[in-house]
Amino acid sequence: MNNTCAPKTPLPEQVVQQAIAWRICLESGNAQSADMAEYRRWRLADPMHELAWQRIENMEAAFAGASKKNARLAHMTLKKTDHDIQSMSRRQALKRIAGTTLGLASVSWLADKQGAWEYLNADHATTNQRQLFTLADNSQLWLNNNSTVELNFNAHNRNIDLTRGEMQFIGSANTQPVQVTLQHGTLLCDSKQFFVRNEADHALVQVMQGSVKLAQANGLFTNQAIKAGELYKITVNSMQQLDNHIFDYSSWTAGLLSVRTMPINAFLAELSRYHRGFVKIAPNLNDYLVSGVFQLNDTNLILKTVARSARASVHYRTRWWAEIRS
Repeated sequence: MNNTCAPKTPLPEQVVQQAIAWRICLESGNAQSADMAEYRRWRLADPMHELAWQRIENMEAAFAGASKKNARLAHMTLKKTDHDIQSMSRRQALKRIAGTTLGLASVSWLADKQGAWEYLNADHATTNQRQLFTLADNSQLWLNNNSTVELNFNAHNRNIDLTRGEMQFIGSANTQPVQVTLQHGTLLCDSKQFFVRNEADHALVQVMQGSVKLAQANGLFTNQAIKAGELYKITVNSMQQLDNHIFDYSSWTAGLLSVRTMPINAFLAELSRYHRGFVKIAPNLNDYLVSGVFQLNDTNLILKTVARSARASVHYRTRWWAEIRS
């Protein structure tokens, strides 16, 4: 099949998750003929889907070839890695396995994903769960799922480099100003509590307590202050204040999504950070506004609740493909 995407084209996270979901489905032994037909339609629907699938197969082929050459090494590497991860930081563990059979497959796969090399250099990282970390001064650092940070945090430096995803910082009683580095600029945070999301083309900054000063990467808006109660979208060339009453960007720390009159497509985009699989919305529901507080521990229940409030229902074409329609 012809592939219109460049070999190193970054893949959207949602496409990666769909490809992995299909791989799990097909290898489970429980796939039915309808699942196979849907899988083939998924591969044909978008060149990105085909690219994601090819990368999974290439990664698995590399791993299989290496493991056959030294099966005992692969087995011992897996056992050792499980033990090491319990006693080492993520960065140490990944560096330890980088030259092993497991490392060959893992690093090859990570290298193909947009920004995934950031996991190799991270001091703290998350994959499919949020996590709370306590820093050297007893301040707290929340990371949302699929997030990475590099730290230079000691008596002389207080720097956090958010290389991927989302973080929330909660300062201790004696917290000094913290510098947060993003690809879009630098934040000097004289703040007890703030949230940051790092996207490819923009960042979001929400301040709950204190204030944050922004210095953008190109030198614009130097020392521009963001005050408590404010939410800003930042690019390398602009900063725009947003309505912080529509969506609580930090509610995930409590395992919640909290929204008020949010367009359903925007809401589903936020939910896709936690929900595995593809969700399609019927065109006649595009103007529906979602309000409520939802528990993130059951995203399928969230879909059903939102559909019911819109006088619609959720229809599953497969386990990984849902449609909301009347």
